[in-house]
Amino acid sequence: MLSHTAAYIAIKFYGLTLNPKLGQKFDPAILKFYQKMVKYLPKHLSWNSKALASPFWRNFFVWWEELLLPGDLMHIVSRKYYIDQIIKQSLTEGYSQLVVLGSGLDHLGSFWSNKKIHCFEIDTPAMISSKCSFLENEGCINSALHLCALDVTQQSLQEVLGNHPDFDQNKSTLFIAEGFFDYLSLYDAKNVLNEIKEFCPDHKLISTLFSLDDLNIFHRSMFTSGVALVGESIKLPLNRKGFEDVLIEKEYQIAQQISYKEMEQDLVKKCGLNLSVMKGFYIMCSLFGNGTSTNK
Repeated sequence: MLSHTAAYIAIKFYGLTLNPKLGQKFDPAILKFYQKMVKYLPKHLSWNSKALASPFWRNFFVWWEELLLPGDLMHIVSRKYYIDQIIKQSLTEGYSQLVVLGSGLDHLGSFWSNKKIHCFEIDTPAMISSKCSFLENEGCINSALHLCALDVTQQSLQEVLGNHPDFDQNKSTLFIAEGFFDYLSLYDAKNVLNEIKEFCPDHKLISTLFSLDDLNIFHRSMFTSGVALVGESIKLPLNRKGFEDVLIEKEYQIAQQISYKEMEQDLVKKCGLNLSVMKGFYIMCSLFGNGTSTNK
């Protein structure tokens, strides 16, 4: 089954980056990817493609979203922007392999594999099937892109990546966990971290977190009920400090942390927009192993 959470993230990113102030912050190939993705979605979702092309409906959409949950739209654009920047920097440091956990309908695997970086997208069998159909339809499959069907709550990463002929456990690897850990139980989140440590000893983890304690009761309810409305739920019972403690417990060094406030002062301010980034949203960049790429 298609994840409606993933679909709405694609729709919201596409709609907001039609604003040239934001669109110019991304490679044109990324914008094209989401334009095609939104059009490819099932009819009850793809209608957004035409609606958002209208400035009137696009402005109404932004107004309505900001009324219900301030910052939700900009947090999506912000996370794409900052993760992109971290990946670019990491590749200059010698990281040469990319694993996208809970890849959903994201552009990362398609985009970076076109630049000859081996990319491994991990998601449930249903989501990988949907993604594969889209990529095949658009002619976006290439030899560096590997779509791996795996439910991390049922099967180990080692079984899939550890036995994949194109995955090199000795390479310095970037693991991207964008909107991933929030949907796992604490037990499953810790288990995934343990697995990554065991079979890929030199890596960098880029993760996002919703620290719901930062939201007021109304907005917290709007966020969790919105996720529940599409059949999913936030399961990780941790705030920012709790998640930091788990990373430290698993022997990670938190090298960089970007808060919603910093995103507002940097990206939003530079774009001259009167929008907020959702309170409680954080991006963390954590190192394990040597702490730097072995290929530097």
